[in-house]
Amino acid sequence: MTRTSISHGIQIIKRFRWSMAHRLTHGYKGRCASLHGHEYEVGVTVSGTMDEMGLVVDFGDVKRVCGGWIKEHFDHTTAVYEGDKALLDFLVTEEQRHYVLPFNTTAENIAIYLRERLQEALDQALDKELSIIRVTLMETPNSCVETT
Repeated sequence: MTRTSISHGIQIIKRFRWSMAHRLTHGYKGRCASLHGHEYEVGVTVSGTMDEMGLVVDFGDVKRVCGGWIKEHFDHTTAVYEGDKALLDFLVTEEQRHYVLPFNTTAENIAIYLRERLQEALDQALDKELSIIRVTLMETPNSCVETT
C-alpha cells in the first residue's frame, strides 16, 4: 500500500479528562437539577491530509491546543447556564471558578460547544487544514454523547 492511498480518510483521536460541576435548569425535575460534578472524558477525532512525514497532526499539538483550552476553561470549574442567576450570583460572590454558557449545561450542548471551540482553537494555533469530525463526550463511564 502506498502512502498516497492511505492519506485520505485518516483520522487521529486524542482523549482528555477533566472535573467539572453543573446542574440542569429549564424546569428539569430529575436528580441532575442539583449541583453535582462529573469526571468528564472527551475523545476528539481530527481529520486531515498526511504530511510528508506521514502525520495528520502531531498528537502533542492537539494536546497542547485542545487540552490547553479544556484546562483553561473547563477543568475544575462549574459550568453554569447564563440564565441560572441564583447559581451564577453564588459563584461570583464566593469567587468560585466558573464558566458561563449560553445554554442549559446538558452533555449534548457541551459536546457541540466543545467541538466548535476546539475547532476554533486548532484553526488559530496551527497552520494546517484540520477538521474535528467527531466529539465523543463521556459524562459518566456508562453515558456519552457524540456529535459528528
